[in-house]
Amino acid sequence: MLLNELSISEEDILKAPMNEMANLYPTKTGLPCVIWFGEVGGQHGPRLKVSNVSGRFAADNNFVVSVAKDPKVLTPKSAELSTAKIEDVLDWVKLNHDELMELWKIHETGDGDADEVLGRLKKI
Repeated sequence: MLLNELSISEEDILKAPMNEMANLYPTKTGLPCVIWFGEVGGQHGPRLKVSNVSGRFAADNNFVVSVAKDPKVLTPKSAELSTAKIEDVLDWVKLNHDELMELWKIHETGDGDADEVLGRLKKI
């Protein structure tokens, strides 16, 4: 098998259903950090991982935030961002609560247009 037969094109990645994750970058959110949207901890409800590292998602350096009308930092000992930046993250979740819940439903069922919902996310 050739290496190019094993690789996935960028076009295929963009067409893939949202069943794994989505990185939401500062250009999309207005936040100074990268948000990872996907399954956090398996059986838990909607949650986000927030990178403590500016400009990229760090799988080994992040904290978890609930997706709720009144979001909370669920892993406060892991949060290294300033209080002001954490408040911005929580405000962003509140601002985009309906869209994030819709994305979670798409994530769970595979039913819906994630790109359309992602396009409706508002910046902080």
